[in-house]
Amino acid sequence: MKPHPELHYSRPAIALHWIMAVLLTVLIAMGLFMVGLPKRTPAVGFYYNMHKSLGLVALALVVIRMAWRLHRAAPALETASPGSRIAARATHVMMYLLMLWVPACGFLATSFGKHPVSFFGYALPRLFAENAMLLALFRQLHMLFAWALLSLIAVHLLGVIWHVRLEGSRFIRRMLPA
Repeated sequence: MKPHPELHYSRPAIALHWIMAVLLTVLIAMGLFMVGLPKRTPAVGFYYNMHKSLGLVALALVVIRMAWRLHRAAPALETASPGSRIAARATHVMMYLLMLWVPACGFLATSFGKHPVSFFGYALPRLFAENAMLLALFRQLHMLFAWALLSLIAVHLLGVIWHVRLEGSRFIRRMLPA
């Protein structure tokens, strides 16, 4: 049985959601792992470059995802209370903003560093002169926003669990492929 179209996310929205979920999981795990590696080793270089490349992919995908969301609104949460709808909306807006800010700050931090920004091994043109103060600022913002995003992902997952307990599988099917 296919869900009612107005109660179900579109296929592109579902695909972008799950691609971003996997990508963010990999990026967060990689970010937590790589900061504990010994400095100036080949492993550290590999993980940092992969993290930066995947971060740029995430930035591009979230821009596409936001454009799609503006083009096609999310289906209504018809059984949710007004407070629940407001909380869901606020969480989603903040998650979208952080999905933009985290990779943007990472890109800016790298852009102000000694080495060029690399995208899967290809050096991108340098946009800014080296600046240690701005490097430190954007690195701190990148980490702060990443922790905030991780916290909101946890809130998002708790909200999903809450709604599934209240509404059963009907709620979760909104974001699953039909």
